Amino acid sequence: MNEPYRLDQSLGYLLNRSADIVAATFADILKKEAISLAEWRVLTALTDCNDQTLSELAAHAGTELSYLSRVVMQAQERGLVHRFTSKEDKRSTRVSITVEGRALVRMVMPQARALEAGWLQGISQQDVDNMRKTLQTLYQNVLNLHPGLASSGRKLTVARRMRDRKDAHGSDMAGPG
Repeated sequence: MNEPYRLDQSLGYLLNRSADIVAATFADILKKEAISLAEWRVLTALTDCNDQTLSELAAHAGTELSYLSRVVMQAQERGLVHRFTSKEDKRSTRVSITVEGRALVRMVMPQARALEAGWLQGISQQDVDNMRKTLQTLYQNVLNLHPGLASSGRKLTVARRMRDRKDAHGSDMAGPG
């Protein structure tokens, strides 16, 4: 604790710097297909678990509901998703991926996997597995240890919904983006 603070050794800085460049390089691939990173997350979340309510989808995609509604509307206009009223609850809107949406995911996924492989070049599979486990644990620790942070309250709420959804359904998100 007596060591001077070094930005290049700060965990938050290193995570943020890595996340920014990962998102930017993946966004370049998505731009070629005229799709945003938010739309990609919606499509892959629906690929993991189709036919979700907007709230479930927001939690699964890690996005605030108000923002997600706009993203879903854009994806629907492009024919990638279908929105419909729930049969069980007429007040609830559900979203499912279309054949066109699935085709887009299948077309982009090999590029996403190749990009991720490049990011992980020179890192052993054991280290990659440990990194994933460590990042998942770090994420859960942040969710559990900081319930009262006002400035991040909305992001924490969304993240906690994601965690609760994963706990309820046993699913996990993987892949770029």
